[in-house]
Amino acid sequence: MQKAKFKKAVIVGPGLIGGSIGLELRSKKMASRVIGVARHMATLRTAQRKGSIDTGSTDLMRAVSDADLVVLAVPVGAIKKTIIRIKDSLKPGCIVFDVGSTKQEIVRTAERYLPQQIFFVGAHPMAGSEKAGPEFAESGLFVDSLCFITKTSRTDVQAFSRVDRLWKEMGAKTVIIEPAEHDEIVAQVSHLPHMVSAALVDSVKDAVLPYASSGFRDTTRIAAGSPQLWSDIFLSNKKSLLRALGIFEKKISELKKSLNNEARLMQKLAGIKRKRDTLT
Repeated sequence: MQKAKFKKAVIVGPGLIGGSIGLELRSKKMASRVIGVARHMATLRTAQRKGSIDTGSTDLMRAVSDADLVVLAVPVGAIKKTIIRIKDSLKPGCIVFDVGSTKQEIVRTAERYLPQQIFFVGAHPMAGSEKAGPEFAESGLFVDSLCFITKTSRTDVQAFSRVDRLWKEMGAKTVIIEPAEHDEIVAQVSHLPHMVSAALVDSVKDAVLPYASSGFRDTTRIAAGSPQLWSDIFLSNKKSLLRALGIFEKKISELKKSLNNEARLMQKLAGIKRKRDTLT
């Protein structure tokens, strides 16, 4: 398989995901130079020490002006704003992809604002953790993980192929999908679990928390994620998340009612276990 080669790659937001991409671009020589962009030099120094970038800059427009590849690895709300900010600074032929957890709003923004000669591909790697920051960048983070890559009627075929190849080179299994379908899927398997986890933590009295053991900690681990990051995600995917929450409310109500019927409760739990056991 031919490697995706870029002369200059710019990572806007070299944190956990962006920094991990930078590590792969550099170690696999998929880019001659990897430049990080962040608001604070301390972030860039950490990313450089980690090996995620060759060098860094706080000047977004200058950094992207001669880039062949731009990776947007900032929160969902910031991705849309960044697309609009850089639209006139990118050179013709530049490929831009993001790693945001929602796709419809981001892809719509890119297709509306980016010039025709700039090629955007929406991506979402299903990898990472509740941790954030350049110090948590990890080589091999994407190996055997899923990465959604969106495709619309306006997606450039060659740019799509290069981004798809790049993710495969980083070890991910790519799933080609339309933005709307992506958002429905992640609302159920990613955004709903996070909201349920947050609600579960909020349901427990402070005085009781010291007695929580591994079951509670494992179930609520993702609630420790960045409030700003997840607020952006929830609001960006509000419609799909509300539909997922409606189904959840129905299911939790069914379980609540089954507490009055032991046989029904056992039947429900057995069915749920069989469903969970299909996960590998």
